[in-house]
Amino acid sequence: MSVEHRVSLPTFLILASSSPRRQQLLSSCGFLFEIIVPNIEELPRPDERPAQYVLRNSLEKALAVSKNVPSHGVILSADTVVVTKDGVLMEKPKTTTQAKEMLSSLSGRTHTVYTSYAILYKMQKIAHRRVETLVTFRNLSNKEIDSYVASGEPMDKAGAYGIQGTAAGFVHSIHGSYTNVMGLPLSHVIEDLQTHFQNLSSVTQ
Repeated sequence: MSVEHRVSLPTFLILASSSPRRQQLLSSCGFLFEIIVPNIEELPRPDERPAQYVLRNSLEKALAVSKNVPSHGVILSADTVVVTKDGVLMEKPKTTTQAKEMLSSLSGRTHTVYTSYAILYKMQKIAHRRVETLVTFRNLSNKEIDSYVASGEPMDKAGAYGIQGTAAGFVHSIHGSYTNVMGLPLSHVIEDLQTHFQNLSSVTQ
């Protein structure tokens, strides 16, 4: 007989994201959820800092999805960006050339990964925060970068890399939440859910 471990919420959970990494992280902790992909324009405003931009994006995603969800549902949205030491914002590369440029600029340097998430319940914002992780890459050769980009792995990821994939070998050190770099700071999200849903618990069926 199979045993399923899951996390019980008093209502249903909607993940406002198409990210396979966020889906994987929630599933790994036993959450059952539905997916509704938000349709918003993700462009920084003039003079908007990356840390502000990622906060705004996460909330706008949740609000966009809330229009199509019953008011008693819990909505979780998130947005992730990579920011170089020089303050350059990196989202998902649009071309292989752009991906190579991003990885070259990250090589041998420390960058910041910001993930912001929002949680809405009964049309009210119950959590909205930004989590920061510092990641240092070792020096990468042009051959390594070309090979990695040719694999296609970087093309749907902020900063043109996925720490859970081949790029794990690029990382010399990390300071902060590992899952934050994947796209969702799980411990923070669970703490916020526990704060507002005191009966949140792991159950076995």
